[in-house]
Amino acid sequence: MEEIKKWIIDCYSYPKLSINSCLFISGVSGCGKSYIVSKIIKDMNLFPININSNNCSSSSQLLDLLTKSFVSSLIQILTNNNSNKIIVIDDFDVLNTFDNMINLSLYNFINNSKLKNIPIIVIINNEIIKKIGEIKKKCRIIEIKKLCEYDIYEILKIYKNDLEFGDALRIINESNYNINEAIKIVNKNNFNDNDIFISSSDLYNSRFNRNNLKLLLLKEQWIIPLNFHENLIYELTTNRKGTKKDKDKFYKFFIYNFCYFDIFMNKNYDYSLDLFISIIKELYEFPLKKNSKNKNNFTKMLSYLSLQKKNNKFVFKSSFPFNQINNYHSNIINRKFIY
Repeated sequence: MEEIKKWIIDCYSYPKLSINSCLFISGVSGCGKSYIVSKIIKDMNLFPININSNNCSSSSQLLDLLTKSFVSSLIQILTNNNSNKIIVIDDFDVLNTFDNMINLSLYNFINNSKLKNIPIIVIINNEIIKKIGEIKKKCRIIEIKKLCEYDIYEILKIYKNDLEFGDALRIINESNYNINEAIKIVNKNNFNDNDIFISSSDLYNSRFNRNNLKLLLLKEQWIIPLNFHENLIYELTTNRKGTKKDKDKFYKFFIYNFCYFDIFMNKNYDYSLDLFISIIKELYEFPLKKNSKNKNNFTKMLSYLSLQKKNNKFVFKSSFPFNQINNYHSNIINRKFIY
């Protein structure tokens, strides 16, 4: 971590963008590359601009996003944040499968640009590092080794603070030291028989419980909010007491803030989930009708077009039924702004 921090500090001393402005962080899948980069950025109080398979799938999109990264950031303006920017390109191996010219586009951009310097960190798996051409010979590469058991244990405690070290060792071995898989196991274990049973119906209870909702959302950070969105109109019109005027007001409030939730989900999961819970808290101001039943539909189409995936779907060239277009939140804004 100290080596990466030193590179970032040194990089800010360069006046213009160059080949020295780009650092590749490599390592085996699940070794903690993204986690380490995120922690460093947080420790150094930097403002990350994230480019990944959620908002990029071609060389042209990459160049467009990179160019926009060097102008004013919408969120920095809204939040009056003056921290130094850093660009993080994650899922680079995935991006390379979308368009095998992405590596060349990145190389040409940083090698020929006259822009003011901003550090660029590219996160990539070891398996693909040999296949990215000339750029690997010019840019610095730092390989991340597998984290030790104690380091992984500290990460897992973020998701389950009462996790015992022995239980963590079992999860670490079960996941073969893959941090992403270990986190999934921990989140699933949070809902064992010893815990309060929490289901999607808790989204529509008569009593608001922030902790229970947070545990529920951790199961599926993207899908459950989309599920709530799809069923909200039915919930308001069928199951809740209140005036049409107040319900319309809440629905507009929800949609407006759901856009911000979508934006922030690409920045910080914890903050975004807390934001979403605060948004839906207003629903509990509408009392449940007697014998109300939650419809709780979730269409396969909506699942397929989740916020994580639908950026790469050319909706208007497909057979997507346009009468359903009001049933899901469009994330196309990600292609217009950098946050």
